[in-house]
Amino acid sequence: MFPFLGSPVKIYSNPETVKINVRNKATKETNEIKLLDYISKKCPSLIGKNAVYYPTIWLPNGHLQTVYAAYANFDGIHLINYERQLVETPDGGQIAVDWTPPISQKPFDNTPTIVVLHRLTGGSHESYIRCLLEVLITPPHNYRAVVINFRGCAESQITSPRLYSAGVTDDLRTCLRYVQKCIPDSPLIAVGFSMGANVLVKYLGEEGENTPLIAAVSVGNPFDLVGGSRALERTYLGKYAYSPTMATNLKKCLKRHEHIMKQDKKINISYGISSRSIREFDSRITSKCFGYETVDHYYRDASSYFYVTKVRVPLLCLNAEDDPIVSAECLPFDESIYNPYCILATTYCGGHLGWFTGFRSPTRWCIKPLSEFCIAIFEPLRLGVLLTI
Repeated sequence: MFPFLGSPVKIYSNPETVKINVRNKATKETNEIKLLDYISKKCPSLIGKNAVYYPTIWLPNGHLQTVYAAYANFDGIHLINYERQLVETPDGGQIAVDWTPPISQKPFDNTPTIVVLHRLTGGSHESYIRCLLEVLITPPHNYRAVVINFRGCAESQITSPRLYSAGVTDDLRTCLRYVQKCIPDSPLIAVGFSMGANVLVKYLGEEGENTPLIAAVSVGNPFDLVGGSRALERTYLGKYAYSPTMATNLKKCLKRHEHIMKQDKKINISYGISSRSIREFDSRITSKCFGYETVDHYYRDASSYFYVTKVRVPLLCLNAEDDPIVSAECLPFDESIYNPYCILATTYCGGHLGWFTGFRSPTRWCIKPLSEFCIAIFEPLRLGVLLTI
């Protein structure tokens, strides 16, 4: 395989994807079109002759793409101005949500809105979020976005002895209710990255048709946490580089909120901080916090893999097959083909939340298909057309 020759996007979907009714409000005429056919027309970076990803020639594999995504300096580019609000949770906690454009500049109205969920220990400040929003909230689209920062992330403070996990969806529900209260007439699309994607897909499967979201996007989703954990531990870099790095980030978050988390008598803070891998941290802290018997009990319950078939809104999933953190063996190929609401797109290259292209100043190729999908879903609304399933 020669990555510089290009990595065509591979699509896995039901041959009879759900039909979308595009009805013109003025003429009352209704046209019925399959979701896959509609996306084929509107998203050339996903389907068609131009749906090819050309990796940066000096980032030819998933490891280099992932390392560059984690350590390259993206300061000074993709600048997004946020306004933060705090959402209270039933247990006395709080969740920081960041709006853009700031509410002071763009008061609440019915503007189509992107709801974003970040990766493990991430937040609204991260480059993969900023570069996507830079496209969607500026002309000619001018959408609104709101980033949900998981408890304790993005310099937010926790006020109850609870962090977050890959499988708890209650905080997402709380935030979506808050967003609906603020902008009740705005159509909503959610975009989740990595762990945030897992939470999003699990939530969608739990809710079925009852979600306020009209569509969703999953990027770099781990899907199967049990299989992913085992795949990570059986490679040298996974065991001695990626897993310890993720554990270190989690330990920093735990230590920063130690004064609150020590109120949870189910966990031993010092024991958690001595964890050498993400599996050890989840065994000592996460699984205990949320009442699981073992770490695999937590991983099985949290895996969004089992919820893909239950999603009932258009869902685009994008993954790179050489992602060193998300093993390709854990991707829901059969489930995506089974569910007519789901489209799974993969590239051979790309790493974890990488997909860098270009030589001197690499940019993320994935922004093209992701933004095309969001625009395709929102576009009929802008044209005075109602898009329904």
